[in-house]
Amino acid sequence: MDQEILNILLVDDDEFFVQIVANQLSEEFKYKTTIAQDGRQAKEILSKNHSQFDIILTDYDMPNMNGLELLRWVRESGIDIPVVMLTAAGSETVAVEAMKAGAYDYVRKEQIDLYHLDVVISGTRERFLFRVSQAMEKERANEIHLNALTTDKVRDVLNTLTPKLNNALANMSVALELQGEQIYNAISEPSKSQFRNFLRQLQKEMLELEMSIRGLLGLYRMLYAHHAEEKEIDRLKQEIDRGSAGSKIN
Repeated sequence: MDQEILNILLVDDDEFFVQIVANQLSEEFKYKTTIAQDGRQAKEILSKNHSQFDIILTDYDMPNMNGLELLRWVRESGIDIPVVMLTAAGSETVAVEAMKAGAYDYVRKEQIDLYHLDVVISGTRERFLFRVSQAMEKERANEIHLNALTTDKVRDVLNTLTPKLNNALANMSVALELQGEQIYNAISEPSKSQFRNFLRQLQKEMLELEMSIRGLLGLYRMLYAHHAEEKEIDRLKQEIDRGSAGSKIN
């Protein structure tokens, strides 16, 4: 399998050192390397476009803004890029502080070997991707949990709402039929035909409303029961269409 081509931000005020390391990483491992002369310049580069970088390799001892200060700024800014600290001999305290501040690893500059540095870079990249994967899985699990809670609440509302709607629709239908007939018999002959047409229109709209509400409730039940198959939705639509066609009252 071909090695992944990574974009590296190399931060160091030693021009000779960074040029050698950048060239070797490019020629030997095909890494793309951007150079920053100190922490302040690295901050400017990252502020403009941090998403292009996969790893930050930074020296600790630099003017204007040292590596530890840069690392802390990266973390405080929410820039999710793994940082490897380059330290000098006798800087074990710095290395410990860097790891506490969120560095993925550290390398002593006087012991840098090209192939060892590649191992550090590759290992850092793998740990970073694993951590991102774990975070995504945790977020997905949390989302599933929240969706399940919401589903239960919606189902409770539907279970409460359905009988109320059915009862209201049934009462309205009965009222239209019984009271409509009483009113029809009580009015004078010239208005009977007009009232009968009005009553038929109300009954038609009532049937349309009833079929639509039942269709919506059925659709919600399918969705929140997690088995909303396409053929079932089509069947539900056909029922609504048939109900609409049958609602024409002569």
